[in-house]
Amino acid sequence: MTRSLLAGASLALLVSIGACSPAKPLMESVAVAEPAAAPAAPTPISIAAPSGDYVSDVNHSSITFKLQHLGLSHYTMRFRTFDATVSFDPANIPASKVVAKVKPTDILVGFPGDYVRNHPGTRFTSWEGDLANSSNFLNTERFPEISFASTAVEVTGERTAKVTGDLTLLGVTKLISLDVTFSGETDAHPFAKVPAIGLSATGSFKRSDFGLTYLSQGGMVGDVVEMSIEGDFIEKVAAPS
Repeated sequence: MTRSLLAGASLALLVSIGACSPAKPLMESVAVAEPAAAPAAPTPISIAAPSGDYVSDVNHSSITFKLQHLGLSHYTMRFRTFDATVSFDPANIPASKVVAKVKPTDILVGFPGDYVRNHPGTRFTSWEGDLANSSNFLNTERFPEISFASTAVEVTGERTAKVTGDLTLLGVTKLISLDVTFSGETDAHPFAKVPAIGLSATGSFKRSDFGLTYLSQGGMVGDVVEMSIEGDFIEKVAAPS
């Protein structure tokens, strides 16, 4: 009698538990990962400036470059005389073009020491004169100009682009790329009273690609030249007839 009562109670308990607990499937469902979304295309550049040719404001622009010196720090120099033109189309950025010319005789280093005393036997009176005129360096008597002409412009972000083009240095032309940022624009320049745009660019190249190998031995001077360009560009206005 007691065993019957216990068996009946156990059966009733099992039934009540089963009624209260939802049945579980024999196999749990496995979550399926969603396929990775394709990377979003760059947002088209939106710049409030009209299309046209813009020329560099040389008083508010700079071209600096640096390379490693003695394996320690980077030695920095600057070109002071140059001109550049940007043919700009905000509705079709890839159709834009850049042309620049640099006068390598006007190079600024800022060597504070006595160059002649520190370089016995030199035929130059300054480090700038050596860099500009020596056949070991820029050899401007034979190659009086450095130039760049873009061949392609690729939008890379909301206000950035990659500009690829031909750099001609010491009579050698090589393809290089610049990472460009559209840093500002105005409908009316405060002084020129015409539209203006601002550009910042960085890039690099190997000087050995252009035959500049002097002082490369032993790592005295690095091979990679890093450039930094800052430029205000003002809309080119036709001269009055």
